Amino acid sequence: MIESCIFPDNAKIAHVTPVFKTDKKDRQEKSFYRPISVIGVFSKIIERYIETKLNEIIEDLLSIFIAAYRKKYSTNHVLIRLIENWKKNLDNKKFVGAVLMDLSKAFDCVPHDLLIAKMHAYGFDMDTLILMFSYLKNRQQGVKVNNVIHSFMSLVSGVPQGSILGPFLFNLFINDITLFFEKSDLYNYADDNTISAFANTINELINILQSESEIAISWFQKNEMIVNPDKFQAIIINPNSGTRDPNKYTLKFNEYEIESENSVVLLGVAIDDKLSFESHTQGLIRKAAGQLNYLISKKRCFNEEAKRILLESFFMANFNNCPLVWMFCSKKLKTKLELLQKRALRFLHNDYESDYEHLLAISKKPTMEVKNFRTLAIEIFKTINDLNPPFMKEIFSRNTNSERNGTTLLVRMQNTKKYGSETLRALGPKIWNKLPIHIKETTNLNIFKKMIKTWSGPECSCSHCTSLT
Repeated sequence: MIESCIFPDNAKIAHVTPVFKTDKKDRQEKSFYRPISVIGVFSKIIERYIETKLNEIIEDLLSIFIAAYRKKYSTNHVLIRLIENWKKNLDNKKFVGAVLMDLSKAFDCVPHDLLIAKMHAYGFDMDTLILMFSYLKNRQQGVKVNNVIHSFMSLVSGVPQGSILGPFLFNLFINDITLFFEKSDLYNYADDNTISAFANTINELINILQSESEIAISWFQKNEMIVNPDKFQAIIINPNSGTRDPNKYTLKFNEYEIESENSVVLLGVAIDDKLSFESHTQGLIRKAAGQLNYLISKKRCFNEEAKRILLESFFMANFNNCPLVWMFCSKKLKTKLELLQKRALRFLHNDYESDYEHLLAISKKPTMEVKNFRTLAIEIFKTINDLNPPFMKEIFSRNTNSERNGTTLLVRMQNTKKYGSETLRALGPKIWNKLPIHIKETTNLNIFKKMIKTWSGPECSCSHCTSLT
């Protein structure tokens, strides 16, 4: 079967179930349904075998800036790279901006022949090309509603959704887009693509974003992707504005025009043009507070162990998505986060008398801020031990002049507080360099994660190293 370079037809069948999007209202509108594709176990076994053979080859071919479906990568790293690059340039008094691009059904639009041609250009042997051609062609899918499967139809394009190989093939297909930008950086995660640039003047920045966006639009069109320039979002940040820039800037892409916005959402994080992350953090607090209020109203239904599980699974999960991006929020919001955790611990222990410090002690939990410091330390450990994307070393790098066998990080000079000091590249070395030496010298990630839980935070008087307990 695999030796003959033929992918079996009975493993190329998918059942698609339409699932209504919870944030929509009109159930008669087809676009408000999300298609969930389910592929058989037999197909996935074969795909997993093929994936183990191709993964190492594909990893070597992919740009370090293609981030989805790869070991070591996450949305967290894409956002960290973006925000840290912005702050670095803002710290140097540059204007920065970005265009968030919109694609429709990108995975369904991949032309099979062009994908195979790209694989050939990358140097895959003929047997692999024939097998992948067989895998992609003559696929069938039927819509399943109320356990009834309607008539099957053939797929003429796209990588199979719900499959194991589909994401790898999509990464290969989109990989060469990274070669086309000269004056901007691409931030990619699956079909989310953002281009970002910096310049000395606002007009220069707008010109760069417009020309680079046109390059992106051209690439998408030539590669048969459905691109929606009228749905693009743009954000521009003025390094000289102590407050929000009241101006909206117009960007033109061919016959399309869009206006810059005060806030955009990228990979689930709301980014505002002051980089305060106020609206995002407030949203997290509101959502978590609502969940906590519901749990409190049902507290008689749960024993302490059940409460602990529910708090970890739902309440705390709100704050686990990209905390290193929004951790530099205002002191007021940091206090709200601690007060919210204090309420949660009172609910957990049914203790409405003890102070926060005692509640943390009996729960064996850190403050929210120390929790983020620990997360930062883990990311630094992963970076210096080659367990993170290579670009993370631009943020955290060893101090080669240190006498401590490379266990300290290089502390870089900053120009401003907002865009210099309030960054991971500034805070990271402070946190890491204050860790006990026996923790830093650990070489195993799992051991490091256990040991960092014993660390109660830095002993420092600066505003970002002071616990809010």
